[in-house]
Amino acid sequence: MFKKPVTSLKSSSNLRSSDRRRFQNETYDAYPQLKQQYTEENTHLMPDTLQSAKFVSHIERPGVIYTANGNPLWFKMLDTPPIPTVYTMWQHPTMLPTLYTWGPVVQKLMEGADLMIPGLVYGPEGTLPQVNQGDLVAISIRGYKYPLAVGTMVAPSSSIKVRSGMKGKAVIILHVYNDFLWAMGDKSGPPELKDISDDEYIEDSDDDDQQEDSSPATTAVPDSPEPPKPDEPAPPTEAAPPTEAAPPTEVAHSMNYTTAEIDDLLKQSLYQGLLFKLTPEKMASVLPISVSSLYTAYILPSRPRRGGLEVDIKKSSWKKVQKFLKAIEKTGLLKLKEQRGETTVMSINWSHPSLQGVAPYKTVEKLMAEQQSSSSAADPDQHQQQQGSASADASAGQIQVLDIYKPIGSSATLFEAAKKDKSAMYSSVEVRQVVLDYIKTENLVDPKNQKMITIDALLTDAILNKSEYQTVHKLGRDQIVQRLLPKMQPFHLVTLPGKDPILKKGAPKTIEVLQEIRQGRKTVTKLTGMESFGLEIDDLCKELTKLCASSATRVPKKFIMVNDKTAKGKGRK
Repeated sequence: MFKKPVTSLKSSSNLRSSDRRRFQNETYDAYPQLKQQYTEENTHLMPDTLQSAKFVSHIERPGVIYTANGNPLWFKMLDTPPIPTVYTMWQHPTMLPTLYTWGPVVQKLMEGADLMIPGLVYGPEGTLPQVNQGDLVAISIRGYKYPLAVGTMVAPSSSIKVRSGMKGKAVIILHVYNDFLWAMGDKSGPPELKDISDDEYIEDSDDDDQQEDSSPATTAVPDSPEPPKPDEPAPPTEAAPPTEAAPPTEVAHSMNYTTAEIDDLLKQSLYQGLLFKLTPEKMASVLPISVSSLYTAYILPSRPRRGGLEVDIKKSSWKKVQKFLKAIEKTGLLKLKEQRGETTVMSINWSHPSLQGVAPYKTVEKLMAEQQSSSSAADPDQHQQQQGSASADASAGQIQVLDIYKPIGSSATLFEAAKKDKSAMYSSVEVRQVVLDYIKTENLVDPKNQKMITIDALLTDAILNKSEYQTVHKLGRDQIVQRLLPKMQPFHLVTLPGKDPILKKGAPKTIEVLQEIRQGRKTVTKLTGMESFGLEIDDLCKELTKLCASSATRVPKKFIMVNDKTAKGKGRK
């Protein structure tokens, strides 16, 4: 989870005494042995200097990091108990059930792999600890007592047979020594550890055991399964609700997708968007639709949530949306038509084999909706930085507005250098990811200060004013994104409850509310600007009449004069 830097990290703030006690009690509930230890010692687990900072990981999972004395001690995501970092586990090495492996396998975990079943070895007791699916476990080298990683079980330990030929994942790694979470601290090494690649820690193993486990470095590398076929749901690697199928990226845990995998994931996103966003019931009101609108409003939001932001048309074999959908048209799923130089989707074959047996999965759109909900509830200031879904919550009765940006000018050059489609549209979260990917590819992080980014020639053209060319040489990640967004062409996606998203050019306009005193003490409230959000004025008047227990009127059409200057000759009124 922390194999890459987090995409967003807020400033740390001191926890109030009440919040610190609440977090400590939550931790005690999750780890009763710690409560017993500190109760007997008459001390507290959480130091008075404990601080918290909100973050969003590179796989778009929001959470909170808790630090003290310069070291991250705990982290927490949505619906998880407090999870200890290696700094905390080195102080309490037995707080979690421990699974054991070989040194070379741990090196693979540090490179971003999950722990595979062939990489497991029995611990000192000669068995695996009794843990259930989804339980937190620590991971260490056989013969070494201090944990080096923490993760969640993919399957119960009772179903895992060591050295039986079983394959697949045993543990999904959340945090490991030497990752970016560890690097936020003082970067101290594990206690009494000489070399992870050493075999000095192996004890009580006979020749047969050593022979059978002599090549863990290769068995620890995650399998690279082929992406599932369109009509074949992907097997989950994490516990998922029974009503929701696991997305294909739950199998392909690595984010380094091949071109073939990108192609397949784009097809999966198309099928998902057609069946569960556009839907046969809404087809009549949506079609015809331009291929660019279909891509932006239906395909991109329907990408699988894990790793979905890595999937875009530029990385596919088609390179362009038009070529992609023309290839789909040849299969008989869609019917396209050229109109005034623009390709439009005219009809959809809902009985096509590719749409049969497709199950819903967790999408990028749902992920962003969760981020919006959690951030707006916990931190109103962060709400504007983490844009939510434009339609996921529309069914709750609220109009959703999502800001979208299209690269133009120097920003388009930057996107092209980052190997992104400069003709596509991006949410602010996706723009940030493009910037982070470009920073990593070009190795622009300041080695002396990891929070600062060196401004190269492309970034200079894209975000700096001419007067800053000779004076500004380094900026923070958030500063770069905040400067880049105004350089891009703004659009916004408006979603009304029960209706399909509407893409509009420009930034969303504000609704003006004006209160006036009329005829003595009578108060009149005037609303203007609702039309830009697709609201029907007649319906709005009726609703306001009910909600406010008052009268609501609109200006009759006969008093509205439209001066059409686009007509030839004199204007039409």
